[in-house]
Amino acid sequence: MRLCDLAVKKTHMVKKTINIDYSAFANTKEMPETDRILINRAIEIAKLSYSPYSKFPVGAAVQLENGEIFAGNNQENIAFPSGTCAERTVLNYVHANFPDKKIKTIAITATNTTTAEPVTPCGFCRQVIVEMEMKQKSPLRIILHKIGGETYVFETSKAILPLAFDDNVLKN
Repeated sequence: MRLCDLAVKKTHMVKKTINIDYSAFANTKEMPETDRILINRAIEIAKLSYSPYSKFPVGAAVQLENGEIFAGNNQENIAFPSGTCAERTVLNYVHANFPDKKIKTIAITATNTTTAEPVTPCGFCRQVIVEMEMKQKSPLRIILHKIGGETYVFETSKAILPLAFDDNVLKN
């Protein structure tokens, strides 16, 4: 193909946009009491985090459909890949012990952050959250809380990982 041929070749590329819907609260007092309880549990458990290397304590609390609340925090290890994020700590605990219970909401917070916005889950944790939602076949709400700042609420995990890897790609 000659350079002049490239100039006349038409492209079929279409630019698309993904929109993410979420609610932002300036004050948790505007939120339902159940959400505030979950946020407070995430803050409490973050303070118990084992994060001597990053100095970045994170807490996550989940509420099951029956109202039970469980919490977990990040657990670091000097061999960094051996550590576990707060979200995966609590989600894996709940999934291992209550595999048939649906998770209604997860609240996530960090106690030592300088960002203006709430801390978001890493990509690894986002995929795990999406998988939990797919498994239970019902929405899993996500609350991202910033101590002294805004709180974001997403009604489904697909909002924080819109092009999530799912089992459809594994089917023939």
